[in-house]
Amino acid sequence: MFLALLAAALGVASPVLDASVPKAAASAKAGTLIDLTPDFAEIADQTATLSDAERVAAFHARFDPLLPGYFNGKGERQPRFDVTALRYLQSWPRQRARITQMAAAFGDAFARGQAHFRAAFPDYTLTVPVYLVHAIGQQDGGTRTIGGRTVLFFGADVIAALHDETTIGPFLDHELFHIYHERYFSGCTVLWCSLWREGLATYAASQLNPGVGDRALLLTQPQPIRPKVEPRLAEAMCGLRARLESSRREDYAPFFLFGPAKGPFPSRYGYFLGYLLAAKIGATMPLQALAKLPPDKVKPLLAAAIDGYGPCPTPDSATP
Repeated sequence: MFLALLAAALGVASPVLDASVPKAAASAKAGTLIDLTPDFAEIADQTATLSDAERVAAFHARFDPLLPGYFNGKGERQPRFDVTALRYLQSWPRQRARITQMAAAFGDAFARGQAHFRAAFPDYTLTVPVYLVHAIGQQDGGTRTIGGRTVLFFGADVIAALHDETTIGPFLDHELFHIYHERYFSGCTVLWCSLWREGLATYAASQLNPGVGDRALLLTQPQPIRPKVEPRLAEAMCGLRARLESSRREDYAPFFLFGPAKGPFPSRYGYFLGYLLAAKIGATMPLQALAKLPPDKVKPLLAAAIDGYGPCPTPDSATP
C-alpha cells in the first residue's frame, strides 16, 4: 500500500541508484544513491542460526569497512548499540516486508524529491554520496562524516516506521535543504548553529509544502512538541539563551536528540524553537536569502529573535 501511495504522491522519476559504484563510503561517487538494505537482509538471514555474539560480529564485519564510524567507534555507547543491533537482526523476519517495500520505493521518491527541491532552489546540486541503510534506529535521515567526507544517510527502518505518503515529501525537503545550506553555513559548531540549521530546515520544509502540519514536519516525534512548549515559550527560550554558545553534548542532547526528557520540555524541542525563530526571521526576507546567510549574519538575527520573547522570569526558570 505504501509503495503505491508513495508513487502516486511523488510521481515516478528515473532512479538515481547506481549499482556499479563502490559501496565503501570512502570511494563512493557524489550524487549517487547506494542501497545497502539488501546487505542487511543477507546478514540477518545468513546468521539466523548463529549465537548472539556471532551475529553481531558478522554484522560489524560486513558494514564497518563500508561505513566506518556509522555502526562502530561509539566508545562507551558501543555495547548498548550492539544490543540494539542484535534486536534488529532478530526482528528482521517480522520487519522484512515493510522495510523491503519502502526501500523499493525510495529511489523514485528521492529522485522526485530532488526535482521538487530544485524547483525552489535552481542552483541545488547533490554534492555527496547517499546511502539507504538499515540504520538500527539511528535516524530517518541526516548527514554524517565518514572517512573525512560528508555522506547523506537515509534509514530505511526508521523511514518505514515514521513516514508515509503525507510526510515523505517534507522530510526529503528538510534533508536536501541541509545539503544545500552547508554551502553557505559551515564551520559553525556550537549550539546556536545547530538551532539555526535544524530550525531553518524545518521552516524550509513548511514553506515548500504549504499547509502541512506538525506531523509532516516531524514536530510530533517522539511526542507532540508544540502543546508542551507553546504555553511556556518564554521559559523555553530562556533556557535556550543560556546555552547558545555551548558545545557540550549534554546541552545539545535535550534540544535535538531522541531520549528521555529530563526537564519540563519533550526531547527534540529545539527543532520547534528553531522553527519558530526561523519563521520570525523569515518574515523579513525570502527563504532563498535566508539559506545564504553566513554565520556572522545569522547570529545577531537569532539573538534578536530570541530576545523578542522577553527576559527570563527568574535566573533558574528553565532547564531543558
